[in-house]
Amino acid sequence: MNVRVKTLLVYVAAVLCVTACARPVDNAEARNQVRQVLDRYLSSVNAADVTMASTVWLQSPDIVVVTPLGRFEGWESVQRDLYVNFLQKGFLERALTPSNVRIHVNGNSAWAVFDWSFTSKLANGQPFTSKGRESHVYEKTDGGWRIAHLHYSGLPAQPAQSP
Repeated sequence: MNVRVKTLLVYVAAVLCVTACARPVDNAEARNQVRQVLDRYLSSVNAADVTMASTVWLQSPDIVVVTPLGRFEGWESVQRDLYVNFLQKGFLERALTPSNVRIHVNGNSAWAVFDWSFTSKLANGQPFTSKGRESHVYEKTDGGWRIAHLHYSGLPAQPAQSP
């Protein structure tokens, strides 16, 4: 055999070995890990708990949260504007409940989408309920999965029906 053929065979063998020896990504396990972070996020919202929130959010000035109330950019803004000014000061009680949850993992990124129902009591004691849709983008870090982006919106207004 000439040198070129031997080199090609060694290269092909190395590629096959790396491919065969590589540990496949366990998407079911990764989806489970993302779901656990999603569940902690829901708990952090329901308790308006900034300390718990810090375990699910990427600690970065690059994170962005988009809501009907505005855009919050960076972890400092998420803490202050979303958790303290909105959740803690705006509500006496909060219950964010997801349904129709879908989680997809692609390497070190993941996203979750779900419908939500939010039943609460406003700071003035009045009951308040809303429904909508939410999506999260997660980034896998050395500390596990973290939310890097969140977007939520209320459901569109339904047209009035004629009698």
